Amino acid sequence: MKHRLISLFCLLCICALLAGCQSQGQVASVQVTLPPVAIKREAPTADADMAYEQTVMMYLPSLNGTRLVAVPQRVLLPAGEHMARVLCEALLAHPGNDTAAAVGAGIQLSLADREAVEVSGEVATVNLDTSALRLSNEQFFTVGQALANTLCQFGDIQYVNVLVDGIQPGLNQSGTLPAGCFQMNMREDLAALWSRASAPMSQNRRAYAASLYYPAPSGKGILCEARTFAFVSTDIASLTQTLLDALASEAVTLPRLPRCPDFRTLLAATPAVEDLDGRRVLTLRFRDTMNAALIDAGITRSVMMASLVYTFTSFLPWTEGVAVYIGDERITSLTPSGVYRRAGETMSFSDGVMTRQDFEGFLLAECPLFFLDESGRLTRVWRPVPCQEAFSARKMVLQLLDGPQAYDSKTALQPVLPQTLTEDDLLGVSYDGSVLLVNFSQKLMTATEGMDGKEVEHMVYGLVDTLCCLPGVKRVALFIAGQQPENLGGTIYLPGDFMPNPVTEE
Repeated sequence: MKHRLISLFCLLCICALLAGCQSQGQVASVQVTLPPVAIKREAPTADADMAYEQTVMMYLPSLNGTRLVAVPQRVLLPAGEHMARVLCEALLAHPGNDTAAAVGAGIQLSLADREAVEVSGEVATVNLDTSALRLSNEQFFTVGQALANTLCQFGDIQYVNVLVDGIQPGLNQSGTLPAGCFQMNMREDLAALWSRASAPMSQNRRAYAASLYYPAPSGKGILCEARTFAFVSTDIASLTQTLLDALASEAVTLPRLPRCPDFRTLLAATPAVEDLDGRRVLTLRFRDTMNAALIDAGITRSVMMASLVYTFTSFLPWTEGVAVYIGDERITSLTPSGVYRRAGETMSFSDGVMTRQDFEGFLLAECPLFFLDESGRLTRVWRPVPCQEAFSARKMVLQLLDGPQAYDSKTALQPVLPQTLTEDDLLGVSYDGSVLLVNFSQKLMTATEGMDGKEVEHMVYGLVDTLCCLPGVKRVALFIAGQQPENLGGTIYLPGDFMPNPVTEE
Protein backbone atom coordinates (compact mmCIF):
# COMPACT_ATOMS: atom_id res chain seq x y z
CA MET A 1 0.00 0.00 0.00
CA LYS A 2 2.82 2.37 0.92
CA HIS A 3 4.44 1.95 -2.51
CA ARG A 4 1.11 2.52 -4.25
CA LEU A 5 0.61 5.78 -2.33
CA ILE A 6 4.11 6.95 -3.26
CA SER A 7 3.49 6.12 -6.93
CA LEU A 8 0.18 7.99 -6.87
CA PHE A 9 1.85 11.02 -5.26
CA CYS A 10 4.57 11.07 -7.96
CA LEU A 11 1.95 10.84 -10.69
CA LEU A 12 0.08 13.82 -9.23
CA CYS A 13 3.31 15.85 -9.08
CA ILE A 14 4.01 15.13 -12.74
CA CYS A 15 0.47 16.17 -13.65
CA ALA A 16 0.88 19.45 -11.77
CA LEU A 17 4.10 20.22 -13.60
CA LEU A 18 2.44 19.55 -16.96
CA ALA A 19 -0.50 21.87 -16.19
CA GLY A 20 1.24 24.97 -17.46
CA CYS A 21 4.39 26.13 -19.15
CA GLN A 22 7.39 28.27 -18.53
CA SER A 23 8.25 29.07 -22.13
CA GLN A 24 6.48 30.40 -25.18
CA GLY A 25 8.07 28.39 -27.95
CA GLN A 26 6.28 27.17 -31.04
CA VAL A 27 4.13 24.10 -30.66
CA ALA A 28 1.06 22.70 -32.27
CA SER A 29 -2.17 23.23 -30.31
CA VAL A 30 -3.71 23.41 -26.85
CA GLN A 31 -3.24 20.07 -25.13
CA VAL A 32 -5.42 18.29 -22.58
CA THR A 33 -5.59 20.42 -19.45
CA LEU A 34 -4.71 18.96 -16.07
CA PRO A 35 -5.74 20.53 -12.76
CA PRO A 36 -3.56 23.50 -11.71
CA VAL A 37 -2.20 23.57 -8.20
CA ALA A 38 -5.10 24.60 -5.95
CA ILE A 39 -4.22 27.62 -3.82
CA LYS A 40 -6.92 29.56 -2.01
CA ARG A 41 -7.06 33.17 -3.16
CA GLU A 42 -9.59 35.95 -2.79
CA ALA A 43 -11.35 37.05 -5.96
CA PRO A 44 -10.95 40.76 -6.76
CA THR A 45 -14.17 42.78 -6.77
CA ALA A 46 -12.47 45.84 -8.26
CA ASP A 47 -9.17 46.74 -9.88
CA ALA A 48 -6.25 47.05 -7.47
CA ASP A 49 -2.81 48.54 -8.01
CA MET A 50 0.22 46.37 -7.45
CA ALA A 51 3.95 46.87 -7.39
CA TYR A 52 6.76 44.37 -7.35
CA GLU A 53 10.33 44.78 -6.19
CA GLN A 54 13.31 44.20 -8.43
CA THR A 55 17.02 44.90 -8.35
CA VAL A 56 18.08 47.13 -11.24
CA MET A 57 21.24 48.96 -12.22
CA MET A 58 21.45 52.73 -11.98
CA TYR A 59 24.17 54.08 -14.27
CA LEU A 60 25.77 57.07 -12.55
CA PRO A 61 28.86 59.13 -13.42
CA SER A 62 31.99 58.01 -11.61
CA LEU A 63 33.35 60.47 -9.03
CA ASN A 64 36.02 61.66 -11.48
CA GLY A 65 33.43 61.94 -14.27
CA THR A 66 35.27 59.69 -16.71
CA ARG A 67 32.76 56.86 -17.04
CA LEU A 68 29.37 55.55 -16.00
CA VAL A 69 29.26 53.21 -13.02
CA ALA A 70 26.59 50.53 -12.50
CA VAL A 71 25.05 50.91 -9.05
CA PRO A 72 22.54 48.23 -7.99
CA GLN A 73 19.32 49.43 -6.40
CA ARG A 74 16.07 47.82 -5.30
CA VAL A 75 13.11 49.64 -6.82
CA LEU A 76 9.37 49.20 -6.53
CA LEU A 77 7.97 48.75 -10.05
CA PRO A 78 4.25 49.33 -10.61
CA ALA A 79 2.31 46.71 -12.52
CA GLY A 80 0.21 48.05 -15.34
CA GLU A 81 2.85 50.32 -16.86
CA HIS A 82 6.32 50.05 -18.33
CA MET A 83 9.10 50.26 -15.76
CA ALA A 84 10.85 53.05 -17.72
CA ARG A 85 9.24 55.94 -15.82
CA VAL A 86 10.15 54.54 -12.40
CA LEU A 87 13.72 53.81 -13.54
CA CYS A 88 14.08 57.41 -14.76
CA GLU A 89 12.74 58.81 -11.48
CA ALA A 90 15.06 56.57 -9.45
CA LEU A 91 18.09 57.53 -11.55
CA LEU A 92 17.41 61.27 -11.37
CA ALA A 93 16.80 61.11 -7.62
CA HIS A 94 19.82 58.92 -6.79
CA PRO A 95 22.19 60.88 -4.49
CA GLY A 96 25.27 58.89 -5.52
CA ASN A 97 27.56 56.91 -3.24
CA ASP A 98 31.25 56.41 -2.49
CA THR A 99 31.99 55.39 -6.10
CA ALA A 100 29.51 57.40 -8.16
CA ALA A 101 28.04 60.90 -8.29
CA ALA A 102 24.46 61.96 -8.84
CA VAL A 103 23.49 62.71 -12.42
CA GLY A 104 22.98 66.37 -13.20
CA ALA A 105 26.30 67.75 -11.93
CA GLY A 106 24.73 69.28 -8.84
CA ILE A 107 21.47 70.24 -10.58
CA GLN A 108 18.43 68.37 -9.26
CA LEU A 109 16.71 67.03 -12.34
CA SER A 110 13.19 65.66 -12.61
CA LEU A 111 10.67 64.55 -15.21
CA ALA A 112 8.35 67.10 -16.77
CA ASP A 113 5.21 65.28 -15.53
CA ARG A 114 3.88 61.83 -14.68
CA GLU A 115 3.50 60.82 -18.34
CA ALA A 116 6.88 62.26 -19.29
CA VAL A 117 8.22 58.86 -20.39
CA GLU A 118 6.79 57.32 -23.56
CA VAL A 119 7.67 53.86 -24.82
CA SER A 120 6.80 52.80 -28.35
CA GLY A 121 8.58 50.05 -30.22
CA GLU A 122 12.13 49.84 -28.90
CA VAL A 123 12.26 53.59 -28.21
CA ALA A 124 11.79 55.43 -24.93
CA THR A 125 11.37 59.20 -24.99
CA VAL A 126 12.20 60.94 -21.72
CA ASN A 127 10.92 64.49 -21.23
CA LEU A 128 12.86 66.35 -18.51
CA ASP A 129 11.55 69.51 -16.87
CA THR A 130 13.13 72.94 -17.43
CA SER A 131 15.75 72.38 -14.71
CA ALA A 132 17.72 70.50 -17.40
CA LEU A 133 18.19 73.77 -19.31
CA ARG A 134 20.82 74.70 -16.72
CA LEU A 135 23.03 71.82 -17.88
CA SER A 136 25.92 72.44 -20.23
CA ASN A 137 25.84 70.54 -23.52
CA GLU A 138 28.36 68.02 -22.23
CA GLN A 139 26.44 67.56 -18.98
CA PHE A 140 23.22 67.04 -20.94
CA PHE A 141 24.99 64.40 -23.01
CA THR A 142 26.14 62.59 -19.84
CA VAL A 143 22.57 62.60 -18.48
CA GLY A 144 21.28 61.23 -21.79
CA GLN A 145 23.87 58.44 -21.81
CA ALA A 146 23.09 57.58 -18.18
CA LEU A 147 19.39 57.36 -19.01
CA ALA A 148 20.11 55.18 -22.04
CA ASN A 149 22.31 52.72 -20.13
CA THR A 150 19.72 52.48 -17.36
CA LEU A 151 16.66 52.08 -19.59
CA CYS A 152 18.28 49.71 -22.10
CA GLN A 153 19.53 47.16 -19.55
CA PHE A 154 16.62 44.75 -20.06
CA GLY A 155 16.75 44.70 -23.87
CA ASP A 156 13.18 45.73 -24.69
CA ILE A 157 14.35 49.34 -25.10
CA GLN A 158 17.23 49.94 -27.51
CA TYR A 159 17.04 53.72 -28.10
CA VAL A 160 16.37 56.71 -25.87
CA ASN A 161 15.32 60.23 -26.87
CA VAL A 162 15.87 62.94 -24.27
CA LEU A 163 13.80 66.12 -24.50
CA VAL A 164 13.57 69.15 -22.25
CA ASP A 165 10.06 70.54 -21.85
CA GLY A 166 9.04 68.81 -25.07
CA ILE A 167 11.99 70.13 -27.09
CA GLN A 168 15.18 68.42 -28.29
CA PRO A 169 18.01 70.78 -27.19
CA GLY A 170 20.76 69.27 -29.34
CA LEU A 171 24.43 69.24 -28.40
CA ASN A 172 25.67 72.77 -29.12
CA GLN A 173 24.65 76.31 -28.23
CA SER A 174 23.72 77.26 -31.79
CA GLY A 175 21.20 74.40 -31.99
CA THR A 176 22.68 72.95 -35.15
CA LEU A 177 24.02 69.64 -33.79
CA PRO A 178 21.35 66.96 -33.16
CA ALA A 179 21.72 64.58 -30.24
CA GLY A 180 19.88 61.77 -32.01
CA CYS A 181 18.84 58.70 -30.04
CA PHE A 182 21.10 57.61 -27.20
CA GLN A 183 22.02 53.91 -27.12
CA MET A 184 23.55 51.75 -24.42
CA ASN A 185 27.35 51.98 -24.34
CA MET A 186 29.36 50.58 -21.44
CA ARG A 187 32.60 50.00 -23.32
CA GLU A 188 33.82 53.56 -23.89
CA ASP A 189 34.47 56.31 -21.38
CA LEU A 190 32.39 59.47 -21.35
CA ALA A 191 35.16 61.65 -22.80
CA ALA A 192 35.43 59.46 -25.90
CA LEU A 193 31.67 59.33 -26.35
CA TRP A 194 31.32 63.10 -25.97
CA SER A 195 34.23 63.80 -28.31
CA ARG A 196 32.61 61.78 -31.07
CA ALA A 197 29.09 63.14 -30.48
CA SER A 198 30.17 66.79 -30.38
CA ALA A 199 32.68 66.69 -33.25
CA PRO A 200 31.86 69.20 -35.98
CA MET A 201 30.44 67.89 -39.22
CA SER A 202 33.22 66.85 -41.57
CA GLN A 203 33.28 66.44 -45.32
CA ASN A 204 32.07 62.89 -44.83
CA ARG A 205 28.56 61.81 -44.05
CA ARG A 206 27.63 61.64 -40.38
CA ALA A 207 25.47 58.88 -38.89
CA TYR A 208 22.73 59.47 -36.30
CA ALA A 209 20.12 57.20 -34.82
CA ALA A 210 16.74 58.85 -35.28
CA SER A 211 13.17 57.98 -34.30
CA LEU A 212 10.62 57.71 -37.08
CA TYR A 213 6.94 57.83 -36.18
CA TYR A 214 4.99 55.99 -38.85
CA PRO A 215 1.21 56.12 -39.36
CA ALA A 216 -0.30 52.96 -37.84
CA PRO A 217 -2.78 50.75 -39.72
CA SER A 218 -6.41 51.89 -39.98
CA GLY A 219 -5.62 55.41 -38.82
CA LYS A 220 -5.29 54.40 -35.17
CA GLY A 221 -2.30 56.66 -34.45
CA ILE A 222 1.49 56.46 -34.85
CA LEU A 223 4.11 53.81 -34.06
CA CYS A 224 7.82 54.37 -33.51
CA GLU A 225 10.82 52.73 -35.11
CA ALA A 226 14.42 53.94 -34.69
CA ARG A 227 17.10 53.51 -37.32
CA THR A 228 20.56 54.88 -38.02
CA PHE A 229 20.87 57.22 -41.00
CA ALA A 230 23.76 58.88 -42.79
CA PHE A 231 23.20 62.64 -43.01
CA VAL A 232 25.05 64.74 -45.55
CA SER A 233 25.09 67.82 -43.30
CA THR A 234 23.42 69.34 -40.26
CA ASP A 235 21.62 71.89 -42.40
CA ILE A 236 17.95 71.88 -41.39
CA ALA A 237 16.73 71.34 -44.96
CA SER A 238 19.09 68.38 -45.39
CA LEU A 239 18.16 66.80 -42.05
CA THR A 240 14.47 67.26 -42.78
CA GLN A 241 14.66 65.80 -46.26
CA THR A 242 16.53 62.74 -45.04
CA LEU A 243 13.85 62.05 -42.43
CA LEU A 244 11.04 62.64 -44.94
CA ASP A 245 12.67 60.16 -47.32
CA ALA A 246 12.92 57.65 -44.47
CA LEU A 247 9.23 58.04 -43.59
CA ALA A 248 8.34 57.47 -47.23
CA SER A 249 10.24 54.18 -47.20
CA GLU A 250 8.97 50.98 -45.63
CA ALA A 251 9.45 50.40 -41.92
CA VAL A 252 11.87 47.59 -41.08
CA THR A 253 10.29 46.14 -37.92
CA LEU A 254 6.67 47.31 -38.08
CA PRO A 255 4.40 45.10 -40.22
CA ARG A 256 1.46 46.05 -42.41
CA LEU A 257 1.81 49.84 -42.17
CA PRO A 258 0.28 52.11 -44.81
CA ARG A 259 3.00 53.46 -47.11
CA CYS A 260 3.58 57.20 -46.76
CA PRO A 261 3.56 59.18 -50.01
CA ASP A 262 6.76 60.33 -51.71
CA PHE A 263 7.27 63.62 -49.89
CA ARG A 264 10.17 64.64 -52.10
CA THR A 265 7.84 65.02 -55.09
CA LEU A 266 5.15 66.69 -52.98
CA LEU A 267 7.27 69.44 -51.41
CA ALA A 268 6.52 72.84 -52.91
CA ALA A 269 9.44 74.58 -51.16
CA THR A 270 12.61 73.75 -49.27
CA PRO A 271 11.90 72.94 -45.61
CA ALA A 272 12.94 75.84 -43.40
CA VAL A 273 12.98 76.88 -39.74
CA GLU A 274 11.23 80.12 -38.88
CA ASP A 275 11.07 82.15 -35.69
CA LEU A 276 7.45 82.75 -34.72
CA ASP A 277 7.13 84.95 -31.64
CA GLY A 278 10.25 83.43 -30.12
CA ARG A 279 9.34 79.87 -31.09
CA ARG A 280 11.53 77.89 -33.46
CA VAL A 281 9.17 76.25 -35.96
CA LEU A 282 9.82 73.94 -38.90
CA THR A 283 7.73 74.97 -41.91
CA LEU A 284 6.79 72.37 -44.51
CA ARG A 285 5.05 73.47 -47.69
CA PHE A 286 3.42 70.74 -49.79
CA ARG A 287 1.67 70.94 -53.13
CA ASP A 288 -2.13 70.71 -53.14
CA THR A 289 -1.76 67.17 -54.53
CA MET A 290 -0.76 66.14 -51.00
CA ASN A 291 -4.44 65.70 -50.10
CA ALA A 292 -5.03 63.16 -52.87
CA ALA A 293 -1.74 61.40 -52.05
CA LEU A 294 -2.83 60.90 -48.43
CA ILE A 295 -6.21 59.58 -49.51
CA ASP A 296 -4.55 57.13 -51.90
CA ALA A 297 -2.24 55.98 -49.11
CA GLY A 298 -5.13 55.49 -46.68
CA ILE A 299 -3.63 57.94 -44.18
CA THR A 300 -5.72 60.63 -42.51
CA ARG A 301 -4.47 64.18 -42.24
CA SER A 302 -4.42 64.09 -38.44
CA VAL A 303 -2.31 60.93 -38.26
CA MET A 304 0.09 62.22 -40.91
CA MET A 305 0.54 65.47 -38.99
CA ALA A 306 1.16 63.51 -35.78
CA SER A 307 3.80 61.49 -37.62
CA LEU A 308 5.58 64.60 -38.88
CA VAL A 309 5.41 66.49 -35.59
CA TYR A 310 6.70 63.61 -33.47
CA THR A 311 9.47 62.75 -35.92
CA PHE A 312 10.86 66.25 -36.25
CA THR A 313 10.49 67.45 -32.66
CA SER A 314 12.31 64.30 -31.52
CA PHE A 315 15.33 65.05 -33.69
CA LEU A 316 15.69 68.66 -34.83
CA PRO A 317 17.40 70.82 -32.17
CA TRP A 318 15.22 73.45 -30.47
CA THR A 319 12.30 72.83 -32.82
CA GLU A 320 9.18 73.44 -30.77
CA GLY A 321 6.62 72.67 -33.45
CA VAL A 322 5.77 72.21 -37.10
CA ALA A 323 3.71 74.39 -39.44
CA VAL A 324 2.32 72.66 -42.52
CA TYR A 325 0.88 74.16 -45.70
CA ILE A 326 -0.99 72.09 -48.27
CA GLY A 327 -1.34 74.25 -51.34
CA ASP A 328 -2.45 77.68 -50.05
CA GLU A 329 -4.02 76.21 -46.92
CA ARG A 330 -2.21 76.43 -43.62
CA ILE A 331 -3.37 73.66 -41.28
CA THR A 332 -4.79 75.38 -38.20
CA SER A 333 -7.21 72.68 -37.03
CA LEU A 334 -7.88 68.97 -37.43
CA THR A 335 -10.76 66.65 -36.51
CA PRO A 336 -9.29 63.15 -36.18
CA SER A 337 -11.29 59.99 -36.74
CA GLY A 338 -10.39 56.39 -36.06
CA VAL A 339 -7.86 57.16 -33.34
CA TYR A 340 -8.28 55.73 -29.85
CA ARG A 341 -8.43 59.15 -28.23
CA ARG A 342 -9.83 62.51 -29.35
CA ALA A 343 -11.79 60.96 -32.21
CA GLY A 344 -14.35 63.50 -33.43
CA GLU A 345 -12.82 66.26 -31.32
CA THR A 346 -11.60 69.33 -33.19
CA MET A 347 -7.97 70.18 -32.46
CA SER A 348 -6.98 73.83 -32.98
CA PHE A 349 -3.37 75.00 -33.23
CA SER A 350 -2.28 78.43 -32.08
CA ASP A 351 -0.80 80.36 -35.02
CA GLY A 352 -0.96 77.12 -37.02
CA VAL A 353 1.94 75.62 -35.03
CA MET A 354 1.45 71.94 -34.19
CA THR A 355 3.36 70.77 -31.13
CA ARG A 356 4.19 67.39 -29.68
CA GLN A 357 1.75 67.95 -26.82
CA ASP A 358 -1.12 68.33 -29.32
CA PHE A 359 -0.66 64.73 -30.49
CA GLU A 360 0.21 62.90 -27.25
CA GLY A 361 -2.89 60.70 -27.53
CA PHE A 362 -1.79 59.47 -30.98
CA LEU A 363 1.29 57.58 -29.81
CA LEU A 364 0.79 53.81 -29.79
CA ALA A 365 2.70 50.75 -28.66
CA GLU A 366 2.22 47.16 -29.77
CA CYS A 367 0.61 44.83 -27.26
CA PRO A 368 0.70 41.00 -27.59
CA LEU A 369 -2.61 39.11 -27.78
CA PHE A 370 -3.43 35.47 -28.46
CA PHE A 371 -6.12 34.40 -30.92
CA LEU A 372 -6.86 31.26 -32.92
CA ASP A 373 -5.46 30.80 -36.40
CA GLU A 374 -7.15 28.90 -39.24
CA SER A 375 -5.73 25.58 -38.03
CA GLY A 376 -7.12 26.04 -34.52
CA ARG A 377 -3.81 26.95 -32.89
CA LEU A 378 -3.28 29.76 -30.42
CA THR A 379 -1.06 32.31 -32.08
CA ARG A 380 0.44 35.57 -30.89
CA VAL A 381 -0.45 38.78 -32.72
CA TRP A 382 0.64 42.35 -32.11
CA ARG A 383 -1.94 45.12 -31.88
CA PRO A 384 -1.25 48.87 -31.75
CA VAL A 385 -2.83 50.38 -28.63
CA PRO A 386 -2.29 53.68 -26.76
CA CYS A 387 1.22 53.50 -25.32
CA GLN A 388 0.02 54.20 -21.77
CA GLU A 389 -2.34 51.20 -21.94
CA ALA A 390 0.02 48.58 -23.40
CA PHE A 391 0.86 47.13 -19.96
CA SER A 392 -2.58 47.28 -18.35
CA ALA A 393 -4.11 43.89 -17.55
CA ARG A 394 -7.65 45.23 -17.80
CA LYS A 395 -6.96 46.87 -21.16
CA MET A 396 -5.45 43.65 -22.52
CA VAL A 397 -8.53 41.66 -21.52
CA LEU A 398 -10.73 44.28 -23.18
CA GLN A 399 -8.65 44.02 -26.35
CA LEU A 400 -9.25 40.25 -26.30
CA LEU A 401 -12.96 40.92 -25.92
CA ASP A 402 -12.84 43.06 -29.06
CA GLY A 403 -11.68 40.00 -31.00
CA PRO A 404 -9.30 40.07 -34.00
CA GLN A 405 -9.03 43.40 -35.85
CA ALA A 406 -7.93 44.41 -39.33
CA TYR A 407 -4.99 46.36 -37.89
CA ASP A 408 -3.48 43.34 -36.07
CA SER A 409 -0.13 41.99 -37.26
CA LYS A 410 -1.88 38.83 -38.53
CA THR A 411 -5.26 38.30 -40.18
CA ALA A 412 -7.78 35.46 -40.64
CA LEU A 413 -7.96 34.81 -36.89
CA GLN A 414 -10.77 33.80 -34.53
CA PRO A 415 -11.54 35.20 -31.06
CA VAL A 416 -10.86 33.22 -27.90
CA LEU A 417 -13.33 34.97 -25.59
CA PRO A 418 -17.11 34.73 -26.02
CA GLN A 419 -18.32 37.75 -27.96
CA THR A 420 -21.33 38.02 -25.65
CA LEU A 421 -19.11 39.37 -22.86
CA THR A 422 -18.70 43.12 -22.32
CA GLU A 423 -16.46 45.34 -20.21
CA ASP A 424 -19.05 45.17 -17.42
CA ASP A 425 -18.42 41.43 -17.14
CA LEU A 426 -14.83 42.03 -16.03
CA LEU A 427 -15.53 42.52 -12.32
CA GLY A 428 -12.01 43.04 -11.05
CA VAL A 429 -8.29 42.65 -11.68
CA SER A 430 -5.64 42.54 -8.97
CA TYR A 431 -2.38 40.87 -8.04
CA ASP A 432 -1.11 38.44 -5.45
CA GLY A 433 2.65 38.57 -5.87
CA SER A 434 3.42 37.33 -9.38
CA VAL A 435 -0.10 35.92 -9.78
CA LEU A 436 -2.66 37.99 -11.67
CA LEU A 437 -6.23 37.57 -10.36
CA VAL A 438 -9.07 38.09 -12.86
CA ASN A 439 -12.73 37.94 -11.86
CA PHE A 440 -15.50 37.63 -14.47
CA SER A 441 -19.26 37.73 -14.02
CA GLN A 442 -21.48 34.65 -14.10
CA LYS A 443 -22.04 35.44 -17.77
CA LEU A 444 -18.75 33.72 -18.59
CA MET A 445 -19.97 30.46 -17.10
CA THR A 446 -23.20 30.77 -19.07
CA ALA A 447 -21.26 31.38 -22.28
CA THR A 448 -19.24 28.19 -21.86
CA GLU A 449 -22.40 26.06 -21.76
CA GLY A 450 -22.59 26.27 -25.54
CA MET A 451 -18.87 25.61 -26.11
CA ASP A 452 -17.07 22.32 -26.60
CA GLY A 453 -14.10 21.31 -24.47
CA LYS A 454 -11.46 22.50 -26.92
CA GLU A 455 -13.07 25.94 -27.18
CA VAL A 456 -13.04 26.27 -23.39
CA GLU A 457 -9.35 25.33 -23.28
CA HIS A 458 -8.57 27.88 -25.98
CA MET A 459 -10.47 30.54 -24.05
CA VAL A 460 -8.59 29.88 -20.80
CA TYR A 461 -5.15 29.67 -22.35
CA GLY A 462 -5.77 32.60 -24.72
CA LEU A 463 -6.36 34.66 -21.57
CA VAL A 464 -3.49 33.17 -19.59
CA ASP A 465 -0.91 33.38 -22.39
CA THR A 466 -1.86 37.00 -23.10
CA LEU A 467 -1.74 38.13 -19.47
CA CYS A 468 1.51 36.32 -18.72
CA CYS A 469 3.19 38.63 -21.25
CA LEU A 470 2.82 41.42 -18.68
CA PRO A 471 5.94 42.30 -16.64
CA GLY A 472 5.95 40.59 -13.27
CA VAL A 473 3.11 38.17 -14.13
CA LYS A 474 4.04 34.49 -14.04
CA ARG A 475 0.65 32.89 -13.39
CA VAL A 476 -3.05 33.74 -13.67
CA ALA A 477 -5.93 32.81 -11.36
CA LEU A 478 -9.39 32.99 -12.97
CA PHE A 479 -12.63 33.51 -11.06
CA ILE A 480 -16.27 33.52 -12.08
CA ALA A 481 -18.55 35.60 -9.84
CA GLY A 482 -15.93 35.33 -7.11
CA GLN A 483 -15.58 31.56 -7.29
CA GLN A 484 -13.32 29.04 -9.01
CA PRO A 485 -15.68 26.28 -10.19
CA GLU A 486 -14.22 22.80 -10.47
CA ASN A 487 -15.88 22.21 -13.83
CA LEU A 488 -15.78 24.92 -16.49
CA GLY A 489 -17.36 23.80 -19.73
CA GLY A 490 -16.88 20.18 -18.71
CA THR A 491 -13.13 20.44 -19.37
CA ILE A 492 -11.30 22.90 -17.14
CA TYR A 493 -10.65 22.50 -13.42
CA LEU A 494 -10.44 26.18 -12.46
CA PRO A 495 -9.25 26.24 -8.81
CA GLY A 496 -5.59 27.28 -8.56
CA ASP A 497 -3.25 29.19 -10.85
CA PHE A 498 -2.48 28.70 -14.54
CA MET A 499 0.94 29.15 -16.09
CA PRO A 500 1.28 29.98 -19.81
CA ASN A 501 0.71 27.02 -22.12
CA PRO A 502 3.61 25.52 -24.09
CA VAL A 503 1.36 25.09 -27.13
CA THR A 504 1.25 28.68 -28.31
CA GLU A 505 2.67 29.74 -31.66
CA GLU A 506 4.55 32.94 -32.44
